[in-house]
Parts: sequence; structure tokens; C-alpha cells
Amino acid sequence: MSMQVDDIGSFPLPKGIDRSWISRNLESREYEEMVQRAFLMKAKYLDCPTYPQFRDMIEMFIEPIKAYQEDAYLIEKSRAVIPELEYVEKMNVESVRVCITGPFELYYREFGGVIYDDVLLNFAESVRRFAENACRFESVKCISIDEPSLGIAPDLQPDDELLRTAFDYDLRVDVQIHLHEPLFYEKILEADIDVIGVECAKKPENMDFIDAEVVESAGKKLRIGIARSDIDGIIAEFNSAHGVNAWGNDELMSLAIDEIEPAEKIAGRLRDAEKKFGDLIAYVGPDCGLFSFPTQELALQLLENVRKAVESVMKE
Repeated sequence: MSMQVDDIGSFPLPKGIDRSWISRNLESREYEEMVQRAFLMKAKYLDCPTYPQFRDMIEMFIEPIKAYQEDAYLIEKSRAVIPELEYVEKMNVESVRVCITGPFELYYREFGGVIYDDVLLNFAESVRRFAENACRFESVKCISIDEPSLGIAPDLQPDDELLRTAFDYDLRVDVQIHLHEPLFYEKILEADIDVIGVECAKKPENMDFIDAEVVESAGKKLRIGIARSDIDGIIAEFNSAHGVNAWGNDELMSLAIDEIEPAEKIAGRLRDAEKKFGDLIAYVGPDCGLFSFPTQELALQLLENVRKAVESVMKE
């Protein structure tokens, strides 16, 4: 498996558009074209771009699950579709990554940390149905299960068997899991997940928690975050260094990205990751989604820096 450049999914909205507009216009031609434009922007720099995730990661899955449930939080198979993916697929694209909010994240937002296995497993089956329906498109190359609270929320402590059962996939594509912290990664190695994704740009020490031999012996690969996605932190560092307030100034914010997250720094992180993990790295990209970036242009600037970094390392 060669190393692919991807993104987690979320992306800034065009100026003048907010999420309430999307909820009113989800099925409109205007929204369809907005999704298609953003996907093509990302595809300029990414090998495996995610459909643009403009909507809230919980609501966009919880709402259809609740609306079309055949059992508690178990969505009807035919209704488990992602409109944004449908819009992207109208363009006959070559490669798409599909981000689906994971069962533990959905459950945790609805019920908190006390887990009732039957409901959790219905969430897991709903997520599986979204994944299976997405894979009917040939261009879908990767399904990513997004589980930001696993390893972070202290009251979310599923047992090993539940983790294995919830993440049981039999798909023709790579199945990633996106973790913000690597605490549960060894338990997930026992599940039917192909690629463990860990954020390592903002917190390089996360790499130290991952044992390459353990990952290899489990027959898994890694997705390493090599570029920071915390735009608030990036601009705060720039402001502090220069005694300015870059917020609201597109030119200064652009300078901040190139100074704090230049291609050279991103390439250095990739080299560090390659030294530690070698061929185990299947995917690289920003740590997390880019929705919080002030503009689409600034988000694309970071993606361009990632692309330059990867190309420079591959030439070495």
C-alpha cells in the first residue's frame, strides 16, 4: 500500500453561507454545486479527498438514524446514505474518502458514558450500513470511522469485546479509524479495522505511544497526522511572535500558516514518522478537519503545504 495524502473531512463554508442555510437547502442544486466545487478544490492537493463535510458530524448521522429507524437507533439500510457523497459521485471522480461518525461518538453524544450494549451495537450497525452503501461507488477507496472521544472522554470506557464487535467490517476498501488520542489503539488492533489514524502534528509525542512492531504483527497500517489543523493556535502563535492581531486579515492569516506550518516543518514531521514506522504509513494529512479555518482559501493553503511536504520527502 503506497502512502496516500488525505484529509479528515470538514471544510470551511463559503462566505455568506452558514449551517442553518445548509439544513434548509440540503437537497438543492445550490448545495450540490457547493459540495462539488469544494471537493474539486481539495482534490487538487489530495490523493484521497473526503467529501466536504460541511455539516455537524453528529447531526448529519443522528438525524437520519432517528428519522428512519427500524429499531432503536438502527437505520433502515436504504436510508443510510450521505447526500454529499452522492453529489460528489455525480462528477465521476477517481478517489473518495468517506468519513462517518463512529458508533461510540454518536452514542456518547446521545447518552453519555454509561453504555447499554444493545443500543450501542445498533449504532454500530447503522454506521456499518452507511459504510456498505457508500462502497457501492467504485471511486470510494477508504471509509474512515471518526471517534474523537475515544481515549479523551474519561467516562467513555468500553470493554475490549464491545470495541471488537462495534468495529467489525468486511468491506472492499480500507477502513480507517480516526482517533484524537492513541489510548485505545492496541485494543482496536484486534478489530476489523485496516488503518489506525492518530493525530501527531500538534502532539508529536503521540507517536511514542504507538509500537510499530505491535501494529505490524496485527497486520495493520497507520494514518499519521503531519500538519496542525488548530487554526486558532496557529494564529495565536503568529500574533504572539509579531505583536499583531491577524484575525480577520486574510493576508496576515496566510502569512501565519506559512510561518507556523510551512511545508518544511510538515516534511520534518513526515521524516520523523517514516523513521519510526516506515512502510506502515498508509495515509498522511492534517491532524483533523479544517472547518474552523476562516476561509476555504486558507484551508487549501494548508493542504498545499502538506502536498509540497510529501513530494519533497518522496524525492529524497
